[in-house]
Amino acid sequence: MRDLIRREPRNELERFRSGFDQLFTDAFFRNMPFGEQGAFPAVDLYDTEGALVAKINLPGVSIDDVEVSTNNDTLTISGEIKAEPEEGDVIWQERGQGRFYRSFKLPATIKADDVEAKFKSGVLRIEMPKTDELRSRTVKVKDEG
Repeated sequence: MRDLIRREPRNELERFRSGFDQLFTDAFFRNMPFGEQGAFPAVDLYDTEGALVAKINLPGVSIDDVEVSTNNDTLTISGEIKAEPEEGDVIWQERGQGRFYRSFKLPATIKADDVEAKFKSGVLRIEMPKTDELRSRTVKVKDEG
């Protein structure tokens, strides 16, 4: 005799959705010449007290092949991941190559003239100081009475 198992419809639906997502990913993206890093390099954006900080993974990219531009509320990163000479017949390829472009509307206004970008160990770090207008400040109320 089989034991009764309580089914949770949400769990069944979630398991179905997860399986469908994996099937879709495997069928359409797993063997594409551009991996997750290819045309869209991974970006992390942090909000610190005085600045916004972006970190972008660009392994194997030359500093000369990266361009960063900013204005008061937008960050744009573009460049090229150049193809390396093949060492034989390709069996599996996930490392991307070609031009990339990422542009973000920033959650705060920045001082575009004071933005600094540094490239180390395949990670581009961009520090964008916020303008004074967006920092919290206390306004003293004057007694005119």
